[in-house]
Amino acid sequence: EKVTVMVAPDNVVEVTKSLRRFKPEVITNNLSNLLEVNRRAPRNADNSGAELFDFLKYHDITTIYNRLDEIANNHSDSVEVHVLGRTYEGREIKYVRISHNISDDSTRTKPVLWIDGGIHAREWVSPSTVMYIIETLLGYRELQHLDKAMKYLEKYQFYITPVLNPDGYQYTRNHLRLWRKNRDPGCYRKVETIFGNCFYKVCYGVDLNRNFPDAFRGAMTSPDVCNWNYPGEQPFDQLETKALKEKIEALQKETSVDLFLTFHSYSQLFLIPYGYTGDKVPAEHEYHKAQGDRYVNAVFARHGKQYKNLKLFDFFPAGGVSSDWAFTSRGILDSYTVELRPNDWAIGFLLPDTEIIATGQENVDGVI
Repeated sequence: EKVTVMVAPDNVVEVTKSLRRFKPEVITNNLSNLLEVNRRAPRNADNSGAELFDFLKYHDITTIYNRLDEIANNHSDSVEVHVLGRTYEGREIKYVRISHNISDDSTRTKPVLWIDGGIHAREWVSPSTVMYIIETLLGYRELQHLDKAMKYLEKYQFYITPVLNPDGYQYTRNHLRLWRKNRDPGCYRKVETIFGNCFYKVCYGVDLNRNFPDAFRGAMTSPDVCNWNYPGEQPFDQLETKALKEKIEALQKETSVDLFLTFHSYSQLFLIPYGYTGDKVPAEHEYHKAQGDRYVNAVFARHGKQYKNLKLFDFFPAGGVSSDWAFTSRGILDSYTVELRPNDWAIGFLLPDTEIIATGQENVDGVI
């Protein structure tokens, strides 16, 4: 297995000597330059209007939300914008509901296809890809799929949340590009004053994709509040995951949820249950494999990018992930995680904006 380590310039020689038996490879001598290249689109200048939205750069949360509102205004017969919940910092978590004749109450009994992105803040290509799917469903992109998209909208209702973690996402734009978690503050190792205030050190954030109940605090988690993989004190104790849970449960009281698809980056993978154990596979394992094969073959046919079809556990063992919860606890047969471009750990989360459109195209082919 490969491990990526960031080292201060003054410590490079010492660390390299310490790790020489592992034959370390230098990815870059200047990470800050890579971060600046990835950030080269203005961070705050793209708030002026949804008409400027495009897929040639990564956008801030305001521009994404403006675009959702504009789409809903332009397609009032098929699109509604709703608020899933609010975050610790007070931001709305917006989603769109898409279906034909959406104002007709009978559409609420159509089966639901759930798609989300941006649960991990630094994975910028995830919200971009989800936005690309939305635009394709409405005929803005990929017109070769229009007939099939229209049939989907006749049969289903899509619930699509581009950014499940808006606090963390915006923090990566304004402060720390590689931030992963949300921005809920926690006390370092639970050291508190008698007044409930932090006595020693405040660490921010919960890994929202470890905050689900299936194997909570299991593999790839840490009890340390400051760790990237801190899962929270208990399942669904974060506003973002609680809102998702309550929405899925409410939908299942009205109709069936036939798909739970969550987009991440990176590694180019289609991940099927389970993530928390390698000792067993679901009874539906062969079905899941077949769906994964279909998806990765469709992706490959577009631009020749090879995505692998794996059990999530075989990528990395992880407890408390959303797709395991959707499959195991909510009984949603088609529950999957997609890891988007790149498949190059030297680039990692800093996928150039020149690859946004191609990533969207190949995954639209996989979805539709």
